[in-house]
Amino acid sequence: MQSDEYLLAIDLGTTKVCAVIARVISGDDLEIIGIGTHPSEGMQNGAVVDLERTTRSIESAAQKALATAGVDYARAWIGIAAGFIQSYNSRGSVAVLQGQRGITKADIRAAMRAAVDLKIPPEMEVLHVIPRGFRVDDISGVRDPEGMVGNLLEIDVHLVCGRKNDIANIGRAAQAAGFRIEGVILQPIASSMSVLSQEEMDAGVAMVDIGGGTTDIAIYKDGHILQSRIVLVGGDLITKDLVSFLAAPVEHAETIKKNYGCAITAATDDAEVIEVQRIRPRPPHHIARSNINFVIECRVDQIIEQIRKTVLSVMSVDDLVAGVVLTGGSSLLGGLVEKVQRELGVGANLGIPGGVTGFTDIVKSPTCATAIGMLQYALKERKRVRAENGKIAQRVYKKTCDLLSRFF
Repeated sequence: MQSDEYLLAIDLGTTKVCAVIARVISGDDLEIIGIGTHPSEGMQNGAVVDLERTTRSIESAAQKALATAGVDYARAWIGIAAGFIQSYNSRGSVAVLQGQRGITKADIRAAMRAAVDLKIPPEMEVLHVIPRGFRVDDISGVRDPEGMVGNLLEIDVHLVCGRKNDIANIGRAAQAAGFRIEGVILQPIASSMSVLSQEEMDAGVAMVDIGGGTTDIAIYKDGHILQSRIVLVGGDLITKDLVSFLAAPVEHAETIKKNYGCAITAATDDAEVIEVQRIRPRPPHHIARSNINFVIECRVDQIIEQIRKTVLSVMSVDDLVAGVVLTGGSSLLGGLVEKVQRELGVGANLGIPGGVTGFTDIVKSPTCATAIGMLQYALKERKRVRAENGKIAQRVYKKTCDLLSRFF
């Protein structure tokens, strides 16, 4: 079996590594054929702090997915969300030398390079350059300038960058695990691909992926990404807050959060109490559920405030016509959707990944949004590269025919 028939997404989360493998069907569709997870070890805030342990985590999760699929190897894509990631909005412009012939892809690439060169510090590496819109001479709001006549081309882009050394360490861990990395994807961009519709991105929407270690935010309007941000606050901090408040083991605090946790304290019956297992040698005790949820709500308030700040950096919260789409494992916290609606004053709902077949009982969950989006992104890139290679082959063929025609 050819490895390019399969795509492997390796989602490097703070809590776990999730690997999902898909078969490419008829060039356009994805069928999930294998899933594997393993606790995330050797990483802190998304950065590698122990290369050997990170390698083992990646290898274990990926090999489980491959074994389930009955596949020996697949081209791998890595998804990251970390403290070393930075996003910028930038603008670049170029003079179109042969404007009367129409703007070419080369002109567009030159404008994009100009936008990148204005912003990127030397220690950073570009992960994504996402066009937000073009301007040709005095015409703004241009979505695709190729072929248009003009003298000056300007482009607005959203840049996603990461520290070179940190990205290199992730690449080394993946290679040591036995995988060739085809690309690195920012997790909120991947999640957006799997849970957002084009209508939502046109109207104005905030995609919020709340994981264990981070809350990943992407803001869209008029079909373009306006802002992305990684906030180093997630569900793990809620668990740590409960460990401190309850003096309970981590596993027990996590169970209480999942089974009894609610983001709205007022929705809890004050008379309800929960038995809490404490760290030995102290005996169990009973605590009002409302007190537990007060601790949870305080941390949720912090997350919502970061969502608000991210939105306000580019537009009014009222411009979120399509509201907030929540995804990620920690988005399943009780009362969270209603809490976001109350605090931000816009609609909110859970984002369920779609657009794939196979393992639907597992992948149709917010916990799989990033991995599914990574596969969709990888498929899109695969088709783009093949299309470009096809055009190059056509040009070579034409030049060869022109050359031969001179002699025959």
